[in-house]
Amino acid sequence: MALLHRIQWIDERIRASRFPNINQIVEQFEISRRQALRDIEYLRDSLGAPLDYCAKSKGYYYTDRSFAVPSQFMTDNQKELLSALASHYEALSLNDRCQPFASDTFGKLAALLTRLSGQSAVELHKNDILRDGVVPFHAILQMESARLPRRAVPVPASLQPFYRGKNEQQYDIFEFYDSYEFIPALLASGLSCKVIHPKWLKHKLLQHLEQMREINLG
Repeated sequence: MALLHRIQWIDERIRASRFPNINQIVEQFEISRRQALRDIEYLRDSLGAPLDYCAKSKGYYYTDRSFAVPSQFMTDNQKELLSALASHYEALSLNDRCQPFASDTFGKLAALLTRLSGQSAVELHKNDILRDGVVPFHAILQMESARLPRRAVPVPASLQPFYRGKNEQQYDIFEFYDSYEFIPALLASGLSCKVIHPKWLKHKLLQHLEQMREINLG
């Protein structure tokens, strides 16, 4: 973690236009000059930082301000959400050729989000873009009912607009554009369920339930 802490410090100094240099890194962390040089090499060569040295300011800076330190500082939920967003923008870039500027912008956003997440973007196709040029999210749920614990559970009316069938493992697949629309429908179904995928939706559902609990206990 010491290396990551130093990398984060260097990154923050660069973003603040403080032009950190080797001597400052040595002094800040009480490490050898050789180790400080290795940190700079790691940031540049392993993390892909567009580093350059400014002789006038006597320190390092980014030649491309859009660079961001990758996924070591992110939770699994954050990585998965960024990967999903990368998939959205990648699909939009491939299917918006009539507007080259927009297509190029979407492509750059997809590349940036993919790099930040440290994961490959899920492959999406034009047929996945169904509403206002926005790619829907897909949820995989294991639905259960106290009355039908071992049988197929009918899809409740509140979830039918989102239902897209079953996968090979016989889990239910749902499609939605807005989690704030899907989660209330899920709760209104009256069924117990386990969110298999994505993890960020599970996290958001638990947050929603915890907020409801706090409101009702207050």
